[in-house]
Amino acid sequence: MSDNGTVTLTIDGQEVTVPAGVNLIEAAQQVGSEVPHYCYHPRLEVAGNCRVCLVEVEGWGKLQIGCNTMAADGMVVNTANERVNEAREWIMELLLVNHPLDCTICDQAGECKLQEYAVDHGSGVTEFDFEKAKKPKNISWGDKVVFDSERCILCTRCVRFLDEIAGTDEVSIDKRGEKSTLIVKGDGKLTSPYQMNIIDLCPVGALTSRDFRFKSRLWFMRFADTVCTSCARGCNVVAGSRNERLLRMVPVSYTHLRAHETQEVI
Repeated sequence: MSDNGTVTLTIDGQEVTVPAGVNLIEAAQQVGSEVPHYCYHPRLEVAGNCRVCLVEVEGWGKLQIGCNTMAADGMVVNTANERVNEAREWIMELLLVNHPLDCTICDQAGECKLQEYAVDHGSGVTEFDFEKAKKPKNISWGDKVVFDSERCILCTRCVRFLDEIAGTDEVSIDKRGEKSTLIVKGDGKLTSPYQMNIIDLCPVGALTSRDFRFKSRLWFMRFADTVCTSCARGCNVVAGSRNERLLRMVPVSYTHLRAHETQEVI
């Protein structure tokens, strides 16, 4: 590490200098390389359970997870060579092994990281020919959030957000193996005033908004950057509408794909 608190490493053939303590996912972004990830979020503690962010650090032997590997001086990192790509194909197959084929009716379709990464990093075929595990659908977590267990990839973003940010510790993982699922502790209903944030954090279609559920496909909507008027804080949000009717508002940090570029304020 240099005297100014930075480290210099090589990622995909490009030398880059980043602040000490930055992980390889964020360091790779500095050279334009995207390392796919589900469980990692820069504002949450590292869980390291989705494993799709595997990268190769030359001289380290086994592949490493980019979310929990810090950049260091002299590192030579490969984020998309043949070895890494083959490993990601297997990881994607494991994540999809029990996932339902219901993209056509899923609210997340068009902005789903599972769809995107399946195309970009999946093999397109499967070695598994057994019946998918059946898990509960349309579970009410209160008057705002609906949970579809069979879509969940157990990234635990929602668990960690409610524990670390909201401070309510309301959701946990129940059971083990293919029977693992998320549950709300106590009476099964969320009470946190920040509960809608876990919908925005969910990278797949497991958590959906009761108000927006089945209201519109993403590509039929128009989007505009605007400001929330619910309080005096003035949070920046993206409003989505269809046929001049406001259907949803999400934070600007929500990494969704827009069917159309931002248009005039709705």
